[in-house]
Amino acid sequence: MKSTKRRLMVLVGLVAASAVFAMVGVPGAAQAQKQRHANLLVPLYDNADPTNWSRACSQANGTGDGSWIIADPAHGPGTAPLPNWATVIKNCHRYGRASVIGYVWTDYGRGGQASIPDIKRQIDNWYAFYPGRIAGIFLDGVSDAVPETAASNQTFYQALATYVHTRKDGNDEVVFNPGTNPGSDWMLRANRAKNADIVVTFEGSYNTPGLNPYTAWQPASWEKRYPASDFAALVYDAPSTTGTPQPTSACNRLKQQNVGYVYVGTWYSELAPYYSDLASAC
Repeated sequence: MKSTKRRLMVLVGLVAASAVFAMVGVPGAAQAQKQRHANLLVPLYDNADPTNWSRACSQANGTGDGSWIIADPAHGPGTAPLPNWATVIKNCHRYGRASVIGYVWTDYGRGGQASIPDIKRQIDNWYAFYPGRIAGIFLDGVSDAVPETAASNQTFYQALATYVHTRKDGNDEVVFNPGTNPGSDWMLRANRAKNADIVVTFEGSYNTPGLNPYTAWQPASWEKRYPASDFAALVYDAPSTTGTPQPTSACNRLKQQNVGYVYVGTWYSELAPYYSDLASAC
């Protein structure tokens, strides 16, 4: 599967790099930290604007599934394929620098097991509407427990992850978005069939009071036990210019906080004017 293959390649590369650093007398850990880059996880909910999508996909970091662009035509895939979305998704795939994943809302598990068939239909629609172009699913509104209750959501979300991971074409990336630090590592510790590939541990504004400012956020201590490629942060309402603190300082801080996939921008309906700088800085 794509995610497993990617992580094995990263692990082999780090082992080889450490050996080289040891031979030349340079501490491997320090050099790896110096050269470490983050990839992008870009929510692009802009009515399939071809200019935005061309910029997002052609300037993204990495190749293949190095970065991810999240598509959201209608708070999900809608009820039928849309020609404008089919075009931008197809063109994004052709650039070969990022993969497209489809947005699905889960309402924090409030619907319980009864809501799973509808969520599965939305997942199926993504793959059916844009065949061969959807590399996975972005599950939004994820929560450790059903809000205002003590009912655990672990079984609920593991069932959804398993459903996506059974895709036989390998396009089975699973991103969970709780938008905050989960209380524990249950989203990552079961097994690959039930786990998320990426967990969004922060979603909020850059520094706007009342909008969960990133400048006040810290990762949970348990997250240090996992590789940065397991985590993402989505930062919106950031300054609209290329000046400090955006985008370089935010990317540098996120990398130091063990976050491997980042987005820093103004809002999800547009690309910030510094998007290309963001890709370079990260």
